[in-house]
Amino acid sequence: MRGNQRSDGSWTMRETVKSVLFRTSGSTTIEECRRCGKTIEHGDSDCPACGCAETVTYEIT
Repeated sequence: MRGNQRSDGSWTMRETVKSVLFRTSGSTTIEECRRCGKTIEHGDSDCPACGCAETVTYEIT
């Protein structure tokens, strides 16, 4: 899903939905900060926007 990122590395909801609806692969995984909702890279321990260590992972199949 890296092709739809903004220059600051964040995702918009519209870009995320479009990437899921028009994808060619079988599933998409999105990781977000539980506090502010910023999409983060897999493996990041803390949110780069707010510093929160709690994340949520969505697997869209």
